[in-house]
Amino acid sequence: MIQDPAQAWVVRYAAIQAGSTVLDACAAPGGKTVALARTARLVVAADKRRNRIPRLRQNLKRAGGGTVVLLVADGEAAAVSQVDCVLIDAPCSGTGTFARHPDARHRLKAGDIDRLAASQAAILEGTYPAVRPGGLLVYSTCSLEPEENEHLVDRFLASHTDFKREPPDGIPDDMLSPVGDLVILPQRHSMDGAYAARLRRDAG
Repeated sequence: MIQDPAQAWVVRYAAIQAGSTVLDACAAPGGKTVALARTARLVVAADKRRNRIPRLRQNLKRAGGGTVVLLVADGEAAAVSQVDCVLIDAPCSGTGTFARHPDARHRLKAGDIDRLAASQAAILEGTYPAVRPGGLLVYSTCSLEPEENEHLVDRFLASHTDFKREPPDGIPDDMLSPVGDLVILPQRHSMDGAYAARLRRDAG
């Protein structure tokens, strides 16, 4: 699948251990699902929009490998439980892609960022219980807006003290924020903008 390099960096940043069970909670159209399935034992690829499942299935058939189960499920409720990793590639404003899609900026309206941030927070709240003790929660967007990214993650961590940031090794320093989140900027890295936070749940 042809994707902007930023999407591959998000998967690399997630650093999913080989043999893991993974919930890709907002999976369609499936680019990250394809990448995750190369090393995971099982990927549950979920999306709440039933009309996007055929495209997801087609992309997996054409470009995928590994074991993937497709599921129609709302990201605001955990579709499975006790998985090694949950990836939430949240629906967002897409401001990181504006250089490549300049027309998209005209579709963004006042209030959209706050509305999207509320939806993203609801997905985080609904899906994090699927992470087993000691497992990973990876949250990502293709947005540059702090309301959709680090501010949201900071609030989540403040109310869920059993999760801590755990950035992986091997990521260039200029792609990491001071707290270790992945921050890709188009003007600096010559690719789409992207954000990701990698959170480890206490083993209990």
